Amino acid sequence: MGSIERGLRWDGCFNVRDLGGLETASGGRTKHGAVVRADNVRHLTEAGWQQALEYGIRRVVDLRFAGESPGEDDAHPGVDVVSVSLFGRHDPDAARAFDEMLLNADDIGAVFTASYVRTLERAPHRVAEAVAAVADADEENGVLIHCFAGKDRTGIVTALLLDAVGVHDAAIAADYALSHANLGGIFDPWVARSRDDDERETRLRSALSPAETMEAVLTWLDAAGGSRAYLLDAGLASEQLDRLDARLVEETTATG
Repeated sequence: MGSIERGLRWDGCFNVRDLGGLETASGGRTKHGAVVRADNVRHLTEAGWQQALEYGIRRVVDLRFAGESPGEDDAHPGVDVVSVSLFGRHDPDAARAFDEMLLNADDIGAVFTASYVRTLERAPHRVAEAVAAVADADEENGVLIHCFAGKDRTGIVTALLLDAVGVHDAAIAADYALSHANLGGIFDPWVARSRDDDERETRLRSALSPAETMEAVLTWLDAAGGSRAYLLDAGLASEQLDRLDARLVEETTATG
């Protein structure tokens, strides 16, 4: 069977891809059209929204802070939006401290890993709420998950989804790593507005998505008992995990 293109070109966004086509430990593959990850879909043009709707998207899970982008357009009326601020309330002091760590780090990937693990440790209820928004969507419709760039907050939630249904760690990490090459359209103008060399370097580093970052996060999850146990402890019901399996995985049958 030929491969299906996972990268999606929707007008107005830069980092959009389908989570389908990834092999699972059970011998199946993730379904195309079930879950899409993206950067901020409020930047979609009218044509871009039409592309998303034609793809089957009917639910959007927005992981950004409340009011993160003042004055932005509303989502298309053809989708319902579930907002879950994965990082909680915006903390300017914490953001500045993170930028300092990013600028001064020898191992940039480790800074991202520590941030993602901290989110998993401190906000399991928000992680579970985001995953539940996917599990509880109508099975026949597609779900889109996004934040600002579609890398960090979206990366955490999509990694949990894929790990929970048995996608191999290497494939999850490789999917995470794809974001860096897609982010020029989002980050280049922002980098160009940097006030000095340190700010420019920090912004360049913030666009990185090394596979090792997500590999380390998945190692942490495995040591904590695995994604399914993590989500159950965080409040997800076993029936919701079953619905995730049904949404995301198509089992293959051997032919002889």
